[in-house]
Amino acid sequence: MTQLRYINDHAHYPVVLAAPYIPDSLGRVLQRENIQYLDTAGNAYLNAADAGLFILVGGQRQPAIGKQVQHRAFQPAGVQLLYHLLSEPALLQASYRAMAEQAQVALGSVSILLRGLQQLELLRDESGKRRWTDPAQVLRRWVDAYGEVVRPKLAAQRYRWLDPAVARQGWQNLELGPDMAWGGEPAAHLLLDGYLLPEYFTLYTTEARGEVIRRLRLVPDAAGKVEVLRPMDTTLGPGRPQPQAVHPLLAYADLLLTADPRNREVAHLLHEHYLSHLA
Repeated sequence: MTQLRYINDHAHYPVVLAAPYIPDSLGRVLQRENIQYLDTAGNAYLNAADAGLFILVGGQRQPAIGKQVQHRAFQPAGVQLLYHLLSEPALLQASYRAMAEQAQVALGSVSILLRGLQQLELLRDESGKRRWTDPAQVLRRWVDAYGEVVRPKLAAQRYRWLDPAVARQGWQNLELGPDMAWGGEPAAHLLLDGYLLPEYFTLYTTEARGEVIRRLRLVPDAAGKVEVLRPMDTTLGPGRPQPQAVHPLLAYADLLLTADPRNREVAHLLHEHYLSHLA
């Protein structure tokens, strides 16, 4: 992203990034940086103010999604179940019923999804114990599927701060409701003792929109730096080391999906501190 910014800012001619596919999460980052792009799926952001041209097309699906995301194990229910299995390792040895209740998926789906993971050679049964064959690969594929299949459907809403100064200082002191938790950059700040100063804010909540606006003092703004998402299930998940932040696994995915080099570096720190069992 740094190199793209440099080229875009210093070129003496219009620059357009062309790619086979640019997901919505990356498209939003490019739009904020005013980097023009287009892809073979029909997504495009072209903004030539001097020529009076503005084109924005988003939400077009990837023409040929790879086998990894097509498999049922990486469709929404599978992504949701995997999230709980990866964030709570002991759950992998639990009964199907316990898995279903924890992940809020249908009981009948659990055996199908686990069997699918075995068919993909990601999970094996060893002396009555379930084990990941390659935890790092499972994690990578989960992040990809979350970004492609689940996150775009989480009813995102964008806002800006009523008081811009809150973005620099004071957001940590906002009184979140019991069904609210920071994701992405602010979650990393809280989980890594202030290592990352957030520029963009992600909040996961099941609260009504009016309550979110009131508590956080927000103003609706399609280009705002505060993104509010509904979580995959009705809870924000167990075992969170920081009560105001989502689980490090979800924050890790949020950071990687921004495609920002700074955030990728911080995601690796989260992995070292909280997700080393998935190495």
